[in-house]
Amino acid sequence: MKKKSIDLGKVIYIVAFLMFGCSSSGVMGCGGEAGPTIESELLGVYRVDRYQGSQVGCDAVSDIANPFAFLVLYPFRPIDDPDETLLGGIFCADVDTCRADAKQEPEPTIGYSFTTGDDASGWRGWAIQSGGPSNDQCRADVQAHVLTSTSGGTIGIETQTFETVFPPAEMDGTNVTCRNADAIASLNDELECMEIIILEATFEANL
Repeated sequence: MKKKSIDLGKVIYIVAFLMFGCSSSGVMGCGGEAGPTIESELLGVYRVDRYQGSQVGCDAVSDIANPFAFLVLYPFRPIDDPDETLLGGIFCADVDTCRADAKQEPEPTIGYSFTTGDDASGWRGWAIQSGGPSNDQCRADVQAHVLTSTSGGTIGIETQTFETVFPPAEMDGTNVTCRNADAIASLNDELECMEIIILEATFEANL
């Protein structure tokens, strides 16, 4: 998936950096405190079976090189709202590494953060891939993640990328303040899907 460099210049871009919380499933987490819990039966380590996508539209996909054989799903607390527990997913090399990563607090640089949903209807999350000014407006490439599960311990995650343009939250001379929340709120059914990644994985082990 192509990555665009973010030249902020005089743009003040407000980003909520998330930190994964401590471990779940009754295991003691950071500092001896119980880790976060979330109402989901999907927590665990998954073996990646399919990783495909397209950088030119979202109709035809092909295999994408993925150096990680596994994905781990676990709860975490976002640093900007530590009282809330969300569902996160990160890639890892093997089962032991996945379990260890889930207990630490890695920044979600490669993975997923799901902010709403449930196991029955699916989990949804969003991420800002790149952004910057655009003629006194804000623009951002927003990734929309959808996690679904099927019988037999199989999950699927579809990530679509959309280019959004939206008014700045604040303007002070040449300084423009753009907010991630405004980029996500500007998503609509009229936007064309720019890129897509499809992942399928099978349950391998508990946390």
